[in-house]
Amino acid sequence: MLTWSLLALGVALILLDIIVPSSGLLSGVGIALFVERGLNALGVGDAIRIPLAGIGMLITVGMAIRFGERLSERLFPARIRTNVDRLVGQRAEVHSQAGAKIVILLEGDLWTARLAEGAQAVERGDEVEIVALTDQVPVIRKRGEEAP
Repeated sequence: MLTWSLLALGVALILLDIIVPSSGLLSGVGIALFVERGLNALGVGDAIRIPLAGIGMLITVGMAIRFGERLSERLFPARIRTNVDRLVGQRAEVHSQAGAKIVILLEGDLWTARLAEGAQAVERGDEVEIVALTDQVPVIRKRGEEAP
């Protein structure tokens, strides 16, 4: 029973290391528990089993320190924050329109925009509001126009 409890604790520590940044210490202790219980099952004495478990822990911590950040970036890629989402709700002015292509003047820069579904057509000089962003392209509607 003790062996299964320690193995479950080892698994829990390794999984906890994913959530709680410990520089591999939690995983190291989990691996040390696996090594110690495995050697115990093979009948290896305490004088050899405990140091080998410690070495397993040190190797795990060293590997986590060396490669942990790279592995973490691959498993959990960071969402690139562009701060473009702050544009929703801001006002802009239609700079030009040619067919379906609408260019707006937003914060002193020209942006290509698209009309919101069901929105009224816009003309040059109209004041519009950014109602959403799709692929970092502002979706606009005339200012004061209600959503359908």
